[in-house]
Amino acid sequence: MVYGKVSNSKGCVRSGLNKRARYGSFRLHRLPPDIICDIFSRLHFKEAARTSMVSRSWRRLWRCYPNLVFTRQTMLHGTITADDHLAATFISRVNSILWQFRSSSLENFIVKFPLLGRDDAHHIDGWVSFSAASRAGQIVLDLCPEDQEDTDMTNGMYSFPLHIFFSGDNCVRSLSLGFVSLTIPPDLNLSGFTSLKKLGLHMVSIRGDLQCLLSHCNVLEWLSLTQCSLQHRSICQKLCRLRYLCVRKCRLQKLHLQAPNLTEFELTNYPIPIVLAECLNLSVATIELVSFSDCLSYVSTELPAGGLYHVQDRLSINMTVRTESRGFAESIGRFNNLKHLILNIDVQGSSDNGSGILRLASLLEMAPCLEELEPNMYCPSAPIYTKRGQLDKLSSVCVHKHLRTVRMTGFDSTRGQLELAFQILRSAPNLDRLIVDPMVRVAWSPRLDWSEQADLMLVRRMMAENRLLRSEYRHMITLL
Repeated sequence: MVYGKVSNSKGCVRSGLNKRARYGSFRLHRLPPDIICDIFSRLHFKEAARTSMVSRSWRRLWRCYPNLVFTRQTMLHGTITADDHLAATFISRVNSILWQFRSSSLENFIVKFPLLGRDDAHHIDGWVSFSAASRAGQIVLDLCPEDQEDTDMTNGMYSFPLHIFFSGDNCVRSLSLGFVSLTIPPDLNLSGFTSLKKLGLHMVSIRGDLQCLLSHCNVLEWLSLTQCSLQHRSICQKLCRLRYLCVRKCRLQKLHLQAPNLTEFELTNYPIPIVLAECLNLSVATIELVSFSDCLSYVSTELPAGGLYHVQDRLSINMTVRTESRGFAESIGRFNNLKHLILNIDVQGSSDNGSGILRLASLLEMAPCLEELEPNMYCPSAPIYTKRGQLDKLSSVCVHKHLRTVRMTGFDSTRGQLELAFQILRSAPNLDRLIVDPMVRVAWSPRLDWSEQADLMLVRRMMAENRLLRSEYRHMITLL
């Protein structure tokens, strides 16, 4: 009797567990389809595919997954080696998934893999058509090769089919393209881009007038053009809702933009005429000038006159300054609202001539509200350590009451750097500290091994101590 009771008790426990398991499973399967789809949408694509194997009723749920991400990591388990076999495997797996997919409302369609348009155009055409037919909100097609430095942009590019978006049925809000060619006919009618808010083009060969494409993007808020080949080297456009603009290494000859809501602007180009009309809300701007000539005159005249005088928070400028240059054209504008100025300077010329670097002090007169200044310098010439009492001064000293912090990097005690440091100390009565850093912080400086760098820093610190920490301004100087 005792053993029988024990046996019955265990059986009851197992029976109760089985009932609860069946009941719990039943409740999970009875969830509304929209809730189950929402759960699937929060998983990664691999996790969603694996979860679909849990139950027969879930096997088809992954076909409505809203985010399709086809990359080396998701399709090839992160295999690094690139060859024709892996490309064929990638294409085969993507086609297999799309063949089974049934979503009519896709949120994200992302393809990132180096493919050649001349060989794989048929497959890529099908992918783009699928993304448009599925009404994808975000489309990313990045076919950029892994070695982008030696890439020939005139051969092997995939021709992106813009005609697919002629219809207004598309609702793409974000489009990002890499290593493709775009042919924009003059009579283009892209009614499918009326909802486009974000456009990113990287290493794209644009044949035709880009302005014709932008004219159809009435709600565009984010635009990035990097390393693009433009048939028309000028951009003159009105984009009322644009907030972010980035143009890098596109060899523009002119940029004229009317963007009253622009808040952030980035440009990498040789000096060109810039007009940013009505950009009253411009907060951050980064200008990288590609030129071996002295750029200080351009910075002091063209940039404020072109609309950058509206910059409020931070202005960063990469430029070349030649030590033998003297003076520059009188500025016709000011950075009246600027609070933080960053200057990344490639100093060219003889280091015993300080007039070229000393001219940087005149930029302070153009920014009367400046609170923080960062001149980061790289001086490839051998430094000339000037004796005390031989430094020059500007004829007039402008008082900068708002300037509180100055950080000078790449300080090797050349004549121009010492003159600039003392000029700032004399003209800023409310300055809290001048931070002097002998380390070169600009990205283009050559890399030295540890021993060479340690010896160089030791010499630079000794010279800075001798010239700066023995002056009457030593209580305001911090030497790193």
